[in-house]
Amino acid sequence: MPKIEIKERKILIPKRKATIFLFVVLVVLASFLRLWHLNETPPGIWYDEAYNALDALQASENNDYKIFYPENYGREGLYINVLALSFKFFGVNNFALRFPSALLGILTVVGFYLLLRKLKLYHTTVLLAVFALATSFYHINFSRIAFRAIMVPLLLVWSFYFFFKAIPDLKKRRKSNDTSIKLKTKNTSFKSILTSKEFNLFLAGLLTGLGLHTYIAYRVVPLIFVIFLVVFLFIYSGFWKKYWKGILLFLLGAIISAGPLLFYFKNNPSAFSGRTDAVSIFNSPEMSTGRAFVKSLAYHLQSIVLVGDGNQRHNYNSFPLLPSVWGLFFIIGFFISLKEVLFTFVNRFRKKEPTKLFLPSLLGQTTFWVMLIPGILSLEGIPHFLRIIGVTPAVFLLTALPFEYIRRLYLHLKNSPFYKLKLWRWKIMQLAFIGLVITFILAGLSQIYLYFGLWGPDSKTAEAFQNDWYVMGQFIKEQPLKKQNYLVLNKNIHPDKNNRHNILEKSLLFAGYPIIKNYSVYGADEDFTDLFNKVDCSNSQFILQPNTPLLPLKKIKNYCRNLTLQQMPLNKNTPTKKVWVLK
Repeated sequence: MPKIEIKERKILIPKRKATIFLFVVLVVLASFLRLWHLNETPPGIWYDEAYNALDALQASENNDYKIFYPENYGREGLYINVLALSFKFFGVNNFALRFPSALLGILTVVGFYLLLRKLKLYHTTVLLAVFALATSFYHINFSRIAFRAIMVPLLLVWSFYFFFKAIPDLKKRRKSNDTSIKLKTKNTSFKSILTSKEFNLFLAGLLTGLGLHTYIAYRVVPLIFVIFLVVFLFIYSGFWKKYWKGILLFLLGAIISAGPLLFYFKNNPSAFSGRTDAVSIFNSPEMSTGRAFVKSLAYHLQSIVLVGDGNQRHNYNSFPLLPSVWGLFFIIGFFISLKEVLFTFVNRFRKKEPTKLFLPSLLGQTTFWVMLIPGILSLEGIPHFLRIIGVTPAVFLLTALPFEYIRRLYLHLKNSPFYKLKLWRWKIMQLAFIGLVITFILAGLSQIYLYFGLWGPDSKTAEAFQNDWYVMGQFIKEQPLKKQNYLVLNKNIHPDKNNRHNILEKSLLFAGYPIIKNYSVYGADEDFTDLFNKVDCSNSQFILQPNTPLLPLKKIKNYCRNLTLQQMPLNKNTPTKKVWVLK
């Protein structure tokens, strides 16, 4: 039987130009999904977002940018300081608040592509993995919320990119052809100080240390590189001799970038633990540490493919992190990668070299398990998607890995003298592969609909992001100011007379910024004696939050009889919600 010639390039491997074109299309798609209606979806602003925004505004106004902001359980300062720059460029509005997250999400997609290409994965595998990340509800969502955690996957993929760029060939020790990096200052020029691989490891270290300035979950990332070092020393002979300078430079870069925050923690040790003490499995009053650990581990593992985060801000209807189709691919990719890692360790004793899938498999397995740790060690609100955001690159790498395995199987059959399949059987295999790709893509399109078609318009989403408070703040911002301006809230409050704004929701303060600074705040249950002693009825206005009892309205109207009473809609989107205004 004559051998059937299969033109592999036409069937599976896109041409270089086509690959670059498709990558550009994916970046455009990712950008659109992260920027479209950014000022409207999600509706409202959550407390933590507004807290970050107000600190950023204060830092910008006072020119006081901090390494660490101790309020609200303590927050690393990098993201808040980036927010301050965004407000300077775009003004104080919802778009400026969330634009940094969207931009960081887009850059994560770009870095993820470069990382997978550097790992020498198959073109289709890379494009499908990037497509999954670009269209994932999970990553779209956190790319459109002003949480500092979005910086975690960004710095992970870029630090991994420079790390693996520095070790392009671990199988054979070749004579280095690396070009020299010139480091210039005003007075001195140093030649041949660093090779390109050493410089890339220095950059990887800088980015790794910089990650400590982002979110508390990033603090486990150094463990990933420790595991890499131990594995490489065991698997590759001569690794230390070839890379010891680069390893030291990696450590130097990490210390340089992480140093200011580490110094702050040295002087403020209580700030280091922050929120972790309140949610840790070690402080559970209801169960032992061991039982809490097993429970949290089980919840977070199943959240990938079965039942996800129940928090409406993080998810929709407790859906898993991956849709069902991707979940099946992930499970297959997980066990493929696990097999590759285990077999590589076994083959080390047989003097066999690692396969091409070893590095992607090691990266996927190590990152997945290490970045689950912040979620596993917490017990509040589990499974908690935000705390495990660091698994993002690993999850989408493993989800696309089966396509790499299919390619290997295809090439094995094609080149083997023992498997001479008929042409119609080859065509069935090709159609099956195309069907898998189409199914994979359709799952991504369903994620887009899930975010914009279901989650975004859901009233529970608006409630989760305190949309009522946000809309109230916008309403106040649009009203002309009088000499004296008063806001009456509908709940029973007892504000500090010296700082009445302390009782306001942060979302209301940000939405009404800076106009709301001119308002004095009162609660509906107050007797208004203090107010009536200083109010100028001839040049004042009162705004009462929706659902405020009528009694305070009557008191104000009886005292300032010259004021005109109006009922105004909060905004055009909520015409049924009315605000009482006296002016």
